[in-house]
Amino acid sequence: MSQLGRIGGQVLTDNLLRAGVDLAFETDLLYLDVNNQRIGVRDSTAVYTLDVNNNIYTNELTVVTQLAPGNLRFNAPNTITTSVGGIDVYINGGGAIFHERFSTDDLVFDGNLISSVNNANIVLNPNGSGTVELRANTAITGDLAVSGNININGNLSGQGTLTFGNNQTFDTVTVNTDFTQSIIPGDDATYALGADAGDSTQRRWAQIHAAQWQNITNGTWAGSGIVSPSVTVSDQVTIDGLLGKISATQSNEDVWLNPYTGITRIENINWQANNITNLLNSPLTLNSTNDGYYLFADSNAMVVPSGVTATRRASPEVGETRWNTQIGYLECYDGSVWAVSTGGGINVSVVIMEDLGHAYTLMLG
Repeated sequence: MSQLGRIGGQVLTDNLLRAGVDLAFETDLLYLDVNNQRIGVRDSTAVYTLDVNNNIYTNELTVVTQLAPGNLRFNAPNTITTSVGGIDVYINGGGAIFHERFSTDDLVFDGNLISSVNNANIVLNPNGSGTVELRANTAITGDLAVSGNININGNLSGQGTLTFGNNQTFDTVTVNTDFTQSIIPGDDATYALGADAGDSTQRRWAQIHAAQWQNITNGTWAGSGIVSPSVTVSDQVTIDGLLGKISATQSNEDVWLNPYTGITRIENINWQANNITNLLNSPLTLNSTNDGYYLFADSNAMVVPSGVTATRRASPEVGETRWNTQIGYLECYDGSVWAVSTGGGINVSVVIMEDLGHAYTLMLG
């Protein structure tokens, strides 16, 4: 009984010929379709050369040309495609896919490097209102070109040159915050605020507001720290460089020249408190034009120089007047001699002499 169902010995030949008759083992456990040259495993209606109607378990599967599970196509030598739709990759349990290097037509992902080929751009384009977020330090060795806005919640610092705009006429830079430190140039006496003397456009700042101008020194051109047609200080005083005029802007306001030392110097004249001092060994001249004259508008007196005869100047000018304390009168130099400032008077006539005689007779008896 143990020999039933076996074919062995001399019955077998080098080739088992079925003469066009299919062979089935247990109906569809193993089905040999002789006419169509197909083998079905648990499938008596095989469609493919090997048609397995269940799972296949093997230690190694070698596919020479193409492996086609569902819509996926694994094609030799190294291509994965689909027959319909895209490729979706899901990791069971939230794992990760590790791959040392892969590339597209224009991009290469190699370790931690993303690069492009054939001078292609790398475009990060989130959908809708999505953003591109860089959560750590970002180093840029080339240029950063931005067509929209840059919003910075932290600090902006630059070790090189920060250039805002590329057109000197139409670009706008808006600073909408408080300055927390001084603006100090890197090179001394090199750059200007506004247009300098060599700028043909002559672009100027309209107004400069500063609480104190404590350190204004010579600039690199025009010989002064501030060059402007006019300067208005505290809306009270205007310094007009074109007219050479210092004036008060408010009605009936005074202009005070009140230096820290108490001395105001105008050329070679010092003004201090109520004293005017000529710093040169020359006359202090007050000139008038046409019919102009000198008016001392007060009811008090005017004090003229005084001294003894020996202190007269060696070379006096005509009209020079002084009080001679030695002889007790106001004297004036007439171009030849010093004489009483009231002058020599008129010639004494007979009538005058008679009047003088009568006066002396009445006084002396």
